[in-house]
Amino acid sequence: MRKQNRSPQQAGTAAKYPQAKHGKTAIRKLTAGDDLGFLFSQDPEDSTPHSFAGALATAIPATTLAEILTEKEELPTPAQSLQAAIRNSPPPQDRLDLHGCTGPEAEIKTKNFLTRARRNHLKTVLIITGKGLHSPEGSVLKDVIETRLKIMKTDGSILAYLWEKKDREKSGALLVYLP
Repeated sequence: MRKQNRSPQQAGTAAKYPQAKHGKTAIRKLTAGDDLGFLFSQDPEDSTPHSFAGALATAIPATTLAEILTEKEELPTPAQSLQAAIRNSPPPQDRLDLHGCTGPEAEIKTKNFLTRARRNHLKTVLIITGKGLHSPEGSVLKDVIETRLKIMKTDGSILAYLWEKKDREKSGALLVYLP
């Protein structure tokens, strides 16, 4: 085996970092006598001190760093992020009452209302469909508006919608959450 020529600082550093299992370098404890500028420099020949975060980021491969971050703080799933967005949303900032509208009228009004709400940077709105108690054929608007909101959720125009009383049959209004 050939011996490499190392500076005294490099030789000392190699001795302080014993090889761990699988060829990885073990992390050692720092002592009061350590030259932090040297230890945290990106190039062993360069004695200019760098930030600890920068030294850590360059010393750890990106995949390992991502694994460490995932272990330490669980990254939220899209469902958790959506629930958090809903939880942090303000109460309804505007409302649209569709009482007396036909299905096609209600759909056009809803689409225009939500477009205007997004343009005005609103986060939560209320759409009142009614319960259909006064209609001979029952609730028509609930189906029309829910279908329209499903389409808008799919295309990203809205984040989510919920029936106001969390039960479609008992509710006559929808809370709509905007991006």
